[in-house]
Amino acid sequence: MNIKKDFGSRVKELRIKKGITQYQLAEMVAIDPKHMSHIETGRSFPKADLIEKLAKALNVEYIEFFKIEHLQDRNYIKNKINEILEKSSDEDLGKILKLILCFVN
Repeated sequence: MNIKKDFGSRVKELRIKKGITQYQLAEMVAIDPKHMSHIETGRSFPKADLIEKLAKALNVEYIEFFKIEHLQDRNYIKNKINEILEKSSDEDLGKILKLILCFVN
């Protein structure tokens, strides 16, 4: 568990759900877009006042940023997929892509 990465993933998830860009959210809370990127990637953790601004901008209660149970499973799945992809041949990668596209289209 990495609180900065989990927090950042949750901010990103809520931002995307609202249909706004990282740049737009940064403007809404008056921070540099690069800082917003660092928060979403877990390289930085915001102070309490910025958490409040983010919650207001996304129209959520601040506690929503800490509801991350579903992300832990998602991160596990993503890590496993990355492990498989790293070990796959080019031919297998093509087959994996075709399989994934069957589910997302």
